[in-house]
Amino acid sequence: MRIGKGTRRASLKLIRREQQNEISRAHILDAAERAFAEKGLGATIKEIAEAAEFSVGAVYLFFEGKDELLAAVYERHADAFLQAMRAAAGGAGSAPQRLHRIFDAQFDYFRTHPNFYKLFDQLWRVRSWALHFTSAEQGSLWYRQALEIVAGVFREGMASGELIGGDPMVHSSIFANIIAAFISHWIYEVASKGNAAIDRLAPPGQVHALLERAFVSPH
Repeated sequence: MRIGKGTRRASLKLIRREQQNEISRAHILDAAERAFAEKGLGATIKEIAEAAEFSVGAVYLFFEGKDELLAAVYERHADAFLQAMRAAAGGAGSAPQRLHRIFDAQFDYFRTHPNFYKLFDQLWRVRSWALHFTSAEQGSLWYRQALEIVAGVFREGMASGELIGGDPMVHSSIFANIIAAFISHWIYEVASKGNAAIDRLAPPGQVHALLERAFVSPH
């Protein structure tokens, strides 16, 4: 069955329109991520539209409102972050080595995406999810999945005697908070001020040493 030239032209036009829509949507999400990071959760659709160089009406063609936009910004990072976590946790090596890799994976991800970290930090600080955040359940699920990945390493390490005993989920939460404290310091107090001595002022090696003292079973 032959396809006419007109049909092919229409198909190509549709493909180009879909590609342009994807580019426009990604551009709006980039602008929203910056706006939420810089202005907080109170950033308005108007401010986001101006940052993206779109009209407010154009933004509403892609997103029903700020809640959906906020959810989309958050969700587009979740899979990539969890994938990096799973790769770090699931590779070869001892339980302590995998914990160190998980920290490296989280630190690498958030310093590559500092605006996303600022958004994540704001959302987790408010905990009440004061906005009617359409991704509240997904966000909580995402965080629980991250904790469970680390808890799995703790379970294996406790069983092998490599890590100190205790509740794996409690240890996972403590691990997460140690890392969050360091990353917050790195992003807010050092990197955001453009300090050239960042590696000396906030060396990741300090965290690795702390993780060893906190969780590795003495031999």
